[in-house]
Amino acid sequence: MAKLPAPDDEMRAAGLDGRFFMSVGNHEVWADPKIEGVLSAVPYLKKFGVTPENLIYKFDFKGTRFIYLWSGKYDYRSPSLWDADRPKYAEQMTQLQKWMDEAKANGIRKAFIVFHYPVFARSGLGPIPAPDNPHKVIASYAKDMEVVVLNGHVHTTEIYDVDGIKYLMLGGGGAEQDPILPGRTSIKVPADYPQDLYWKGQPPQEEYNYVLVDVEPGQKTKFTLNRFRPWSAEPFGTEELFR
Repeated sequence: MAKLPAPDDEMRAAGLDGRFFMSVGNHEVWADPKIEGVLSAVPYLKKFGVTPENLIYKFDFKGTRFIYLWSGKYDYRSPSLWDADRPKYAEQMTQLQKWMDEAKANGIRKAFIVFHYPVFARSGLGPIPAPDNPHKVIASYAKDMEVVVLNGHVHTTEIYDVDGIKYLMLGGGGAEQDPILPGRTSIKVPADYPQDLYWKGQPPQEEYNYVLVDVEPGQKTKFTLNRFRPWSAEPFGTEELFR
């Protein structure tokens, strides 16, 4: 964290006192229910109202709204269940709608929504099960705004474009893509389940990657994935997503 540059004057003017912003996931609360580690590493989240009892927040920067939600602490019996209690799912959806309606009323046309468990997934621990899956709430804003959702939890890369919402499941975190392990390459999904635009029906393979997102007001958002495949004859590659 110390290697990150300090926020510039434009960021500070927008109330942003750091360059790293995160959604709290199950890893952050394991053995640390008061999220002391999070609030120590990223103390400026307190400015947005983040406390051990409230793990959601939002801010605006350069005409874009950023919303961070909390999907839960993890239950091995249903490892992607949205079991959040700080606040609970229904309260978060109400707050999400208020924040999105506010952004729309203020003329904001781009929004990023970040939370740990994936809305869509074809591998690993699977997606958030119904009825506590927020896709319908989020998709209701697709006609008015460009909405991008960033998820993790399942340790691989999957990309979806569903009902006008762009979903990036970027669970590798720079590490090896983990569903190549036996039994986690794919899970059973309905025949009409949305297609993963990254692996495109092929099983995930060993890969390390990160995504750069370039956002400019009034322009189409650009998504660039940079990857390393150690087994490939051309190990380093770049791919433009959502073309």
